[in-house]
Amino acid sequence: MKRLLLTLCACLVLPASAQMRPPAFMGGIPGLNQMRAIDMQRHQARTLLYREALEELRRNPKAADVPECSANSGSTLCLAQPAAVAATTGSGRRIALLVGNMKYTPPIPSLETPAADVTKIAEVLKARFGFDVQIVKDAGKATIVEALNRIAKDAKPEDSVLLFYAGHGYQMDDNGMGFWIPVDASVKTAANWISNSDISKLLKAIPSRQLMLVSDSCFSGSLTKEQKVGAGGTAEEILKRRSVVVLSSGGEEPVSDEGRNGHSIFAWNLIKTLENVGAVAPGVEVWRSVHGRVTKDSPQEPQYGAVLSAGHSEGGDWLFRQP
Repeated sequence: MKRLLLTLCACLVLPASAQMRPPAFMGGIPGLNQMRAIDMQRHQARTLLYREALEELRRNPKAADVPECSANSGSTLCLAQPAAVAATTGSGRRIALLVGNMKYTPPIPSLETPAADVTKIAEVLKARFGFDVQIVKDAGKATIVEALNRIAKDAKPEDSVLLFYAGHGYQMDDNGMGFWIPVDASVKTAANWISNSDISKLLKAIPSRQLMLVSDSCFSGSLTKEQKVGAGGTAEEILKRRSVVVLSSGGEEPVSDEGRNGHSIFAWNLIKTLENVGAVAPGVEVWRSVHGRVTKDSPQEPQYGAVLSAGHSEGGDWLFRQP
């Protein structure tokens, strides 16, 4: 854990001349106040690095947005149309798409754990919960959007769909706009960033009644703000509702790229939780376990919330279910 506290977080982006790990603190492991001061310095460095792209977004808040697909869109990159979610009974397929982004183009620094994180989580999802898993590594914006569009096209209302993203992220201080930073992103323009607004639209386009997004990136907690998820009813009652939920690795604080055994602190504790849950586990219970584990070792706080704008129904939740 000393290594965790003394190393750069997953979302730290520094000018090329400063992309190295800091030396160990002379006085030992830093305290909470020191960590907050370090995080502030890192946030300032990130903001400086992205300044040109951020200036573009202030001039045009839709600079990163992708148009919706239509016959007249004239764009090869577009968002699938919102889905009509039909009532359904019974259980369908279990589909997972895991994106692990590591190899960024300087001056955006590369990350250490996403490839190992998605590989191990895929193993757990297959072995314990019977998922068909697709892994995408080092994905650019078009690859991510197209993969989500394919799921929107292929998934059925009775299917359970789990999406996982590990990579860089950023949230603007002045307006709270959040973004994923794909591997083909630039610090000079936001054109290849993916906005939280588009992420919500991509979720809305997937017709499945069970839909979860897990986001292990900086400031991903902004995706969970629409509504918190409390304890639901029985599994039968939950499965009758449209559930669109987000489990994030942190709130409005930086998150760590290091944890244990080559995994991020969030991914490691998610893996351990999923390896030990019972036959049926609501997402809110999984979040509580992960939150408790992560906060013992790190200042970051995993968040869990419903995405009402993507069609979440009151009383819904994600269910981890063994076959």
